[in-house]
Amino acid sequence: MTYDIVRAETKRWLVEVFFEDWKLYEGWGQLAFHPGFDGSNRSLILSLLLDHCLLLHPEQKALLENNKPAATVGSLLEKSRVESLLLFIRDLLTSTNPQMELECLSEAVKEIFQLNPSKKHMNNKDLGRLEATPSLKHKAQTA
Repeated sequence: MTYDIVRAETKRWLVEVFFEDWKLYEGWGQLAFHPGFDGSNRSLILSLLLDHCLLLHPEQKALLENNKPAATVGSLLEKSRVESLLLFIRDLLTSTNPQMELECLSEAVKEIFQLNPSKKHMNNKDLGRLEATPSLKHKAQTA
């Protein structure tokens, strides 16, 4: 009986690891809510497709072929991001006009990545009456 519980808990742990990767590293936890059966399936299918693609990453393939533990989704994504950044920098440095290329990128970044106003910092919110109520005034006088 104890052995069965341990085996079942191990499988549950694998599900929890999947959810962590799914939300933290792959960014699916930040997407808009998609209600219903179809909505929940879409993000899951996209996540599994991404995981499957990461199995083809050269370093992941090398680990698996050598019977070593697979790398985490998070570490593969981080490595891919850094590799992409390094490729971009290499291309920028070897371009005929790096200054112009960097200025074009800077303008594109300004257009694409715009700051959104915070909803949790009470921007443009009616704070209501902020003066002391009669009961607070009374407490202050008696204190």
